[in-house]
Amino acid sequence: MNNLAYNSQDAGVVGAKVEEKVREEVGAAAPLQFQAEAGEAGALSVGSFLKDLGGAIAGGKDETLFRLHFELPAPRPTHLQVNVNRQGVGSHVGLLLYTARLPKPVPGEAALEEPKFFGKSKFAGEAAVCARLNASGEIIKRANNLARVESQSGGLTIKIKRLCRIIPQEGGSLLVVGTLPRPTKMGMSAAIDAKDFFELADMVEASLG
Repeated sequence: MNNLAYNSQDAGVVGAKVEEKVREEVGAAAPLQFQAEAGEAGALSVGSFLKDLGGAIAGGKDETLFRLHFELPAPRPTHLQVNVNRQGVGSHVGLLLYTARLPKPVPGEAALEEPKFFGKSKFAGEAAVCARLNASGEIIKRANNLARVESQSGGLTIKIKRLCRIIPQEGGSLLVVGTLPRPTKMGMSAAIDAKDFFELADMVEASLG
């Protein structure tokens, strides 16, 4: 079982374990290449245009040991950043940051609202984009389910700020979703829900017309 919590802090050892999980979920026939980037305590670096979007782990209590960067080839080109946090003498996977370019341009940004106590959050921001996204109950349901803000990993509760946005980009737009591992099999295993991201990207692209 691979529950994305490890008794090592070595980027090579942990990276290989994470790669196994990513490869399994995307159905890749061969091992996936990835790059490891050193982290820093209590902060996340997600690139210049995503720096303000990633959202630090709640309270800055977790220490990011390193970030693993994957380029997922199918079913659509997607960048996946996996943040690996310190846990005692071991580590666990925290933030999972998916980004995919959509060929459909948007006139402005739209972001999924913070979680609500009752009901599903909707998209807020550029009116025309939000109208298209909010018209689909399935998009709303999937976006709310995927953009998790709290989960369990290695016996700890981890939290992030909500992140699900469609951002204008030259020649199209960018879908950005931050989430956390989803425990399965009573915590003995975990899922990164890559297929859920691919399906949401397909639906968002179709809704943009």
